[in-house]
This record gives sequence, C-alpha cells and structure tokens, in this order.
Amino acid sequence: MKRTIFVIGAALALTAAEARAQDTTTAVRPGMTEADVLTRWGEPVAVRRVNDWTYLFFRNNLEREWGYYDTVFLQSGQVVDAIVRDPGHVYLGQSSSPPGRIPAFTPPAGARPDSTAGAVTGVRVTTPPRP
Repeated sequence: MKRTIFVIGAALALTAAEARAQDTTTAVRPGMTEADVLTRWGEPVAVRRVNDWTYLFFRNNLEREWGYYDTVFLQSGQVVDAIVRDPGHVYLGQSSSPPGRIPAFTPPAGARPDSTAGAVTGVRVTTPPRP
C-alpha cells in the first residue's frame, strides 16, 4: 500500500514539474536583466558582485543534498548562464550544468591530477623575540 501511494505521489510530482517546465511565465532566459529575474523568481538568498559579474543565489530545497543554491549568472547586467535544480526554476538557455551532472570537485587550471602531497617550498617560520 505504501509503495502504491509513493508511486502515485511521484507520478503526480513529475506531472506538476513538467507542467511548470512548460509554463514560461516564470522562466529565465539569456539576455534578461536582474530586475527581470527578480520579478520571476523573487528575492534571492544572496547576491554577489565582482567586476561586471553578478551572481544571484536562490533556494532550491536541495542545498543540503547537492551543496549549492540555484544560481543565475549575469555579465554586464544580462543573464548569461544559470544552474538550477528546483523544478519551479526554469532556465531556457543552455546551462553549463545539465540536470544529470553530479557535482564534483573541479581542480584549478594547472593543478596536478594526482592527490599525492608535493614538497612544500617557500615557507619561512619565524618566532618573535622573547622579552
């Protein structure tokens, strides 16, 4: 009985998610302004600005599982990318993080591919003089 209820509930949730995905009145698309995004998705949890980049962070109810908020990236005041997991957040552009991608560490450019420790260089330890 519980399994039947779960299956029916899951099917209804998928149907609702598909209906929201087809509704573009709340969708964000490339070229929109920050005001357009806020009108569609409401106030973000956080906003970060660096040079001509703006990052809008929105709750997705998966923060504890996935480790991050839904994020909209704006450059020079226009949407250029979004990473979304909340079924209520729809991005009509090509996301740099497709839904099937599992979050993983991305090493910085030029990083060594292995995880073995290397030699520590350029470190000098000094102790303050005693009074």
